[in-house]
Amino acid sequence: MAASLEKKASTTLLSRYQQVIMVLIKYGFEDILAHPPLSRLVPSSEKLVPFRDGKPVFAYTRYERVRMVCEELGTTFIKFAQIAANRPDVLPEELIEELTTFHSNAPMVPATKIKATLKEEFRYPLEQVFETIDYEPIASASMAQVHRATLIGGKEVVLKIQRPGIAETIEQDIQILTKLAQIIENNFPNLAAYQPKELVKMFEKSIRKELRFTLELANTQRFEHQFRGNDKIYVPTVYPEFSTDKVIVMEYIDGLKITNKEKLAEIGLTGKDLALKGINLYFEQVFVHGFFHADPHPGNIFIMPNKKVCFIDFGMMGIILDKDKELLADLLLSIHTRDVEGFKKALLKFAYEETGINEKDLEYDIIEFFAEYPSTTLEEIDSNEVIAAMNSLFFEYKIKVPANLLLLLKALVIIEGVGLQLDPTYNIIENIAPFAEGLFKVKFSPTKMSQRMFKTATDWTKLSLGLPEDLKEVMDKIKRGKLHIEFEHKGLEQSNKMLEEAFNRISFTILLSAMVLASSLVVLADIPPKIYGMSGLGFAGFVLSILLAFRLAYSIIKHGKF
Repeated sequence: MAASLEKKASTTLLSRYQQVIMVLIKYGFEDILAHPPLSRLVPSSEKLVPFRDGKPVFAYTRYERVRMVCEELGTTFIKFAQIAANRPDVLPEELIEELTTFHSNAPMVPATKIKATLKEEFRYPLEQVFETIDYEPIASASMAQVHRATLIGGKEVVLKIQRPGIAETIEQDIQILTKLAQIIENNFPNLAAYQPKELVKMFEKSIRKELRFTLELANTQRFEHQFRGNDKIYVPTVYPEFSTDKVIVMEYIDGLKITNKEKLAEIGLTGKDLALKGINLYFEQVFVHGFFHADPHPGNIFIMPNKKVCFIDFGMMGIILDKDKELLADLLLSIHTRDVEGFKKALLKFAYEETGINEKDLEYDIIEFFAEYPSTTLEEIDSNEVIAAMNSLFFEYKIKVPANLLLLLKALVIIEGVGLQLDPTYNIIENIAPFAEGLFKVKFSPTKMSQRMFKTATDWTKLSLGLPEDLKEVMDKIKRGKLHIEFEHKGLEQSNKMLEEAFNRISFTILLSAMVLASSLVVLADIPPKIYGMSGLGFAGFVLSILLAFRLAYSIIKHGKF
């Protein structure tokens, strides 16, 4: 039985490999397939499809064709592209723009498969939990479908049900993506700069989290806890007792979409007021709680009849540390004051790894960036342009930024778009300013300063207390001959080579002088046999010395080395 299942899985994986290969060929990526092991799987009959939407395939840019490949290969590749688009420090802006414009219509899962999934996930008959289940979905996405239902007792809920077989498909596609990434890094140096293997690892980590619906359940509960008592926000009730890794049961939200301005006006909400209220709640998530909704598009924000704001879909959440909140505030302040050095320092502090950055070039680029904003007022700065410029700097200087910070920057762009739909005059940087000021007040408050002083004093105390013991350990190692010092030098190879050549020449000159001196002594001693009345041995020594002298002179004059 196990062997049969393993053989079936292997056959399915091979079939998926062939499907991926055909799509790559279709859109002109045969160069990637020229390398093993994929080269062995390329069907000889598959040809390039010459047209797409009435245009020749090669009339599209390479980045457009990358998007087309992902669209055609479905869920995993689309998700990979969308997650990769969160890395402006790795991918160029043109590719990111393509990866954020997917057109994917997920087919509806038949009712029979939905019923089978529910029966498999619940350990008891569905009739014991639900009065009704509507098997016609109200939403169908690439990972899950959403169905309305009614619990025993009449409470209206929704069921978020994972697509059958999606986990297995994703596992197969991760293997294929890993292999493609290895091929690209090993054989295409110009594409290796995009760090495909790192992107695949990041995607694998993210998608595995998204497949665990219990994690989304926990996120919702945490979000509800941090806003408990806030009369401006509403968090849907979840039912963990009825939820599993593949099914979430939560309260049905009967609210208005945040962008439905006509209906919102009927309950007394203007776009301007709502933009300020809703998005300030988002800033509270980021700057107060440090736990934020990472996908705040309009479809995930509703307004309840009592005018409370309701966020839904907590599958993708971000975390920001206190020091990163302060860093973001430093960045905003440096933009406001046009502080080139401050902006550079804040930008570099965003990075968890930055090697070989030319800080002087970076300063010039920041000066050019500021030159585009003659006004120093926050109100007149276009935050979209600011974030786009920062992303360009991340990419150009290969500044690696923690994924959560990039997620936040992307979320800020999305949330500003929501704000502009509600109020065309809305400006995110202007509205972030009070939160940034609050962070500065906290950062330099007497309480915070005293905490830092206490921590510094504690660290120095630990260091001073531990110093005698550390010194004793070093001395003991010296006495026992166990102290090893590792030393690495860089850039001295050329000097070593020059010294080696110089020593060789000096040694050869000394040897040559010794030969001349020895030959002279032999000649003076008149040691037989003789040649032309001169000691033959001394004569041979003189001849050899002359030849070697010419060799040394030739090496120095002609080649500059011996």
